Amino acid sequence: MSGQSFIKTLLVFFVFLFVTEAMAGAQKPDDGKVVPGSTDSPLLSAVISDEEPVEITAEKLIADNRAHTAVFEGTVVVRQGKITLYADWMKVFYSEAGDIGKIEARRNVKLVKDAHEITSGEAIYYKKLQKIVFTGNPVATEGNSTISGDRMVYYIASDRSEVENSRVIIKKQNGP
Repeated sequence: MSGQSFIKTLLVFFVFLFVTEAMAGAQKPDDGKVVPGSTDSPLLSAVISDEEPVEITAEKLIADNRAHTAVFEGTVVVRQGKITLYADWMKVFYSEAGDIGKIEARRNVKLVKDAHEITSGEAIYYKKLQKIVFTGNPVATEGNSTISGDRMVYYIASDRSEVENSRVIIKKQNGP
């Protein structure tokens, strides 16, 4: 798997964790075209499953309905199927209607799916901008290969990613 493809795959799973709920109401326009970021997107349709429940555990949950935020603190674990996100802290910003606008995950952020993993100090999902930003020494790992940089950004609608000050290490796998 190429470095760019690897980052794209891992970042898509991060999106999947948090936006499944928000995308549940997304629909195709009358012309039948796919709406970027909707559950009909070819990129996301391979991993989104409405049948899989999302489980969030944390030592503490603070919901502030006036501020439209929910803060999860202490050993935050988000699971859906084979995808797991770990963080020490996570804050969800939502509208009066309950639509997610932004999600911040901080301290010891780790996203795991099968043999793929992204670690960083912070990850922020911006729904309106359709992007996820990983900062704080982000490192994407698959097997023996790693991609690291100062900042990793995944643009959901255009299906592209950028890594600032990138370093890619591709090691040959042992075996047949």
